[in-house]
Amino acid sequence: MNKFFLSGFICLIFYLFIKNDGLIDYYSEISMYKKLLSEKKQIDQELQIIKVENKLLKNNKRHIEKVAREEYFYIYPDEIIITFE
Repeated sequence: MNKFFLSGFICLIFYLFIKNDGLIDYYSEISMYKKLLSEKKQIDQELQIIKVENKLLKNNKRHIEKVAREEYFYIYPDEIIITFE
């Protein structure tokens, strides 16, 4: 009788680990969920940076000028740029 309960318990443990919705699948899904949460957090931070940049480009003329000069090398008419290397 004791061997019967022991073998039943072992079969139950194997069943919980091996079945499709078992513990192994559960832990792999949890790790995937945590990975996706961290990716979402990173993308949300990038989105906030882009929103701030967009707001500055819409409303702040000094920022527009700064970006145009630094990123696109725009200059004023009759302005001379001297570079030192």
